[in-house]
Amino acid sequence: MPSSSWIKRLAPAAGCLAVALVSTAVARVEPQDRDGIAERMARAAQSMLAALPDKLSSNARAAHGDPERTQWAFGPVQREGLAIGALDEDQVAALEELLDTALSTDGMTMWRQVRRLETELRRLESTPEKVATHRDPDLYWLRVYGEPGPEQRWSWRFEGHHLALHVDCRAGRTPSVTPFFVGARPVLAVPNSADPEASAPRSTVDVFGALNEDYRSALEGGGDALPESEQPRPRDIRMGPGSDSLPGEDGVRFADLKPEVREGIAALMSTYLELLDEPLRVPYSFDPQRAGAVRFMRWGGSDLDGPRAWTLLTPRFALELFTTDGPNHVHAVLRDVDRDFGGE
Repeated sequence: MPSSSWIKRLAPAAGCLAVALVSTAVARVEPQDRDGIAERMARAAQSMLAALPDKLSSNARAAHGDPERTQWAFGPVQREGLAIGALDEDQVAALEELLDTALSTDGMTMWRQVRRLETELRRLESTPEKVATHRDPDLYWLRVYGEPGPEQRWSWRFEGHHLALHVDCRAGRTPSVTPFFVGARPVLAVPNSADPEASAPRSTVDVFGALNEDYRSALEGGGDALPESEQPRPRDIRMGPGSDSLPGEDGVRFADLKPEVREGIAALMSTYLELLDEPLRVPYSFDPQRAGAVRFMRWGGSDLDGPRAWTLLTPRFALELFTTDGPNHVHAVLRDVDRDFGGE
């Protein structure tokens, strides 16, 4: 398994699942912001906007009711808002202070790796006839909807290739962070001409390298307990842009899986959820003894070089992971029908 300082390995205690899910046996209660995270976000956003000249500040802002707020993408396409390429070093630092209020230490490392990878992708995909200009570490956009403050509702979005984070803040409530998408694409080590022992960054291999280990452990413990879905192969994540409802109840009941399989799945999903700051994971915590309505769908065999898909589905939210053309090209998304875009 590739080494990575930020990936926390999961060691569940006997009989205890560490995966984060919502309790489906009780009515949903909107989590109260006892950690003051919404206020910290407001201060960070105010500082970020104050650091911008008028023209850039105007690009970064939009009305909270702008219908563009609930449109999203995770590919290398143009967005509305303020691009990182327009910022100086101090302004980028202010932007990252805002990001740090939503992402964990692991999540911030992930963001920097994903951004850095764009430079490698441009080098690999460019030809003498045409430069792959759509691969650019400066093509990530911030947009703030409404006026940041601890007493009113406002939102912010940060998007670019393989990253989409949508945060909605209301007084007294833990901010929502969905849709939350993270992707990773492998870059093979390339010898440096000046130093044959040196290699190009393997950023995304580190980002989701643990998934392969967790996936294998779930398979080895599960055997026939994880049947193939009868559905055709998904083309990609099913809850991407344009989808506003959860998939059908396919797969198997999570509670019916063997304990060691549940632990393997728990590790798989926690690798992704730990990218978020801890208070923001609270809506997805639960008592595993009351998870009767949770289902798990797996598509794909045990071949780690082939495409695979997993969906952890509850009546209110789903966490989905999909490998496209190789074991480390991963698309992962958290969608919440109650809290996407703050509950629109």
